[in-house]
Amino acid sequence: MAIKTQAQEAIMHLDPFSMVSDIRVLSGNPVQNYNKDTEEYEPDRSLVPCLLMPYVSIVDPEGTMKGEQAITGVEWYEGSPLPDGSNRISGSPDYIISDTDTPKYSLKIKKNIDPNVPVEIHAIFTFTDKNRNEAVTVERSVILRTSLFDSQNYSVKLDVPKGWSVDPIRVQPDASGKWLYKINAQLYSGKEVVKDSNAAYWWRILDGGAYRDFTQEEKNLVVSGENTKTLTIDARFIQNASFQVRAAYYEGSVRPQSPTSDELQQTTTVNVSMPHTLRISQRQTKGYKVKVSQNTLVGYEVVITDNKEIIGPEHDNLFNIVWKGVSTRPGSIEKVIGNGRNIEFTPEDVGLEARYPFKVWAEVELYRSHSITLSEGKLLTDDNKAVIAVKYE
Repeated sequence: MAIKTQAQEAIMHLDPFSMVSDIRVLSGNPVQNYNKDTEEYEPDRSLVPCLLMPYVSIVDPEGTMKGEQAITGVEWYEGSPLPDGSNRISGSPDYIISDTDTPKYSLKIKKNIDPNVPVEIHAIFTFTDKNRNEAVTVERSVILRTSLFDSQNYSVKLDVPKGWSVDPIRVQPDASGKWLYKINAQLYSGKEVVKDSNAAYWWRILDGGAYRDFTQEEKNLVVSGENTKTLTIDARFIQNASFQVRAAYYEGSVRPQSPTSDELQQTTTVNVSMPHTLRISQRQTKGYKVKVSQNTLVGYEVVITDNKEIIGPEHDNLFNIVWKGVSTRPGSIEKVIGNGRNIEFTPEDVGLEARYPFKVWAEVELYRSHSITLSEGKLLTDDNKAVIAVKYE
């Protein structure tokens, strides 16, 4: 009779692959012109649609995947994907998914875009990592714009879409740590740019269903340039905010105190949120064999990735990581072991009982926004700078 040894699992190591992904324009054009005199679009998408298709190309050290990869699924959205999915494109006369004689999962756009309201089309699409036999999710977007030709009337435009997103992980803070983004407005006369000396601008923020002027606290901390063509915002203090610019043409040296018409206005909404493709896991770094006395040093690490890209410790301020553990002894209560991306401890030192196995896990809260610390209604300051704290959810 043969004696069977205990099976031992072989550890497989895979080198990461490099990926290039985008949304291709297969036909048509994401930019249109609208002639206000003739009331015609060029091109008219009802006649010449714009056809979009996600694209992924791989450079794989393992050699399993080469070049362009097959797309296995796509979710299309008009604007940044909302949590409730209410702006997901499911097919309509304006948007046709996988139309006849087009690639599977492509989006045919037959909608003519309002010159005053650019539209950002988002695609969340997947392909198969053949090395691991698992799906990889990617998110990309393309902006649809329309240029206005008007030989007589004035118009104002923004250089950002109607709705756009800020990913805290991809933010490049300035030297003082601010997340500064600029929204530029421009007044036009027909297709001609109005000189800055003849254009006045006013910015407001949406509050409770109506736009209002900025408070002094907002001017001190969140926005600047409220009476110029460029509004600068510090996205650290924003979760979701809508801004409106109003404009007016004037001649002479005296700038008007307020807009002469509400028709010359544009709005934009910015959403600050962590990416949908963020993934969090943990791995053990020390103490694979723990003595029954529980005096073995063990270590664990949280691994944070986005589209297979590891998010490094330079972004740790965006995550609140709490490590917890519990003994398997009946009636044991979970304990807080420590904080941070990496943790090392001796089980007996944190109260995990000898001779019983234990479980360790990390609870990770994600960045939500910055907030201002108040004391008796006043801002706490340090070296004349407001003290800020991070909110997590």
